[in-house]
Amino acid sequence: MNRYSSIVLLPFLLLSALADAADYQGRYAIHGAGLLKCKVFVEEKSRQSPAYMMIGGWMDGYITAVNKLEKNTYDMTAYASTELLSVLLDRHCKDNPNDLLAPVLDAMLMQLHKDRLKTASPMVVVRVGDFQTQLYRKTVRDLQTRLADKKLYELKPTGDWDAGTQQALAAYQKAHALDATGFPDQKTLWQLFRSVP
Repeated sequence: MNRYSSIVLLPFLLLSALADAADYQGRYAIHGAGLLKCKVFVEEKSRQSPAYMMIGGWMDGYITAVNKLEKNTYDMTAYASTELLSVLLDRHCKDNPNDLLAPVLDAMLMQLHKDRLKTASPMVVVRVGDFQTQLYRKTVRDLQTRLADKKLYELKPTGDWDAGTQQALAAYQKAHALDATGFPDQKTLWQLFRSVP
């Protein structure tokens, strides 16, 4: 193995050893953007600076590491995008300017733990008018189940996006003062999945 391939493989080898990386008190070292204080994040986000984009990359890397190291987890953010987490992080950081980013993101991910995707699930293309996104089939099935629990969806939840799902989601959006498009935008998904079933 040449020197370059050793350097490329080193992070993967180290990551595989991190499953028990915290010390006996649960403490761990924080590196990179996780050391930034919230007030820096708020400032960089408002400017949409290159540093803000780097923080987004750090967030994606952090989430990927959590996905790998958290038992029975395929994706901690089954319905929440990095952009949504960034908005939520910004809200928190405006009220808590001296908090460090890593513990705040970690707390956000733990809030998402119960809704995490435990195993791989195929992606489903969702089209509503001019809007398009992809969601995990399990996420669509969970969305249909929540809508059925609210008496808005009358079909058996399958995980397939259909007209009934779109109509039920539009009814949910209307009832909750959201744009009643029937499109599963981040604001709608967050409210639907974070509300009490």
